[in-house]
Amino acid sequence: MVLLAIAMLIVWNFTLAIPYMILGWSFVVGASISILVREAIAPSVDMRVNQLAALFFLSISLYGFVYVFQTL
Repeated sequence: MVLLAIAMLIVWNFTLAIPYMILGWSFVVGASISILVREAIAPSVDMRVNQLAALFFLSISLYGFVYVFQTL
């Protein structure tokens, strides 16, 4: 899911089409929530790092969605 998010955001950078950006940020939200759930169910050694990265990605994606809704 993270690779799909990266691919969609790269396509968006070249085409500047809003649907690619919305789909890319949606994949980022899904991947971040998936990481948080996985860490809650089966904690790993790097639990804190994974949680911080997921929260960082969630905050960035929320910023992306705010940008989209302001430009519409």
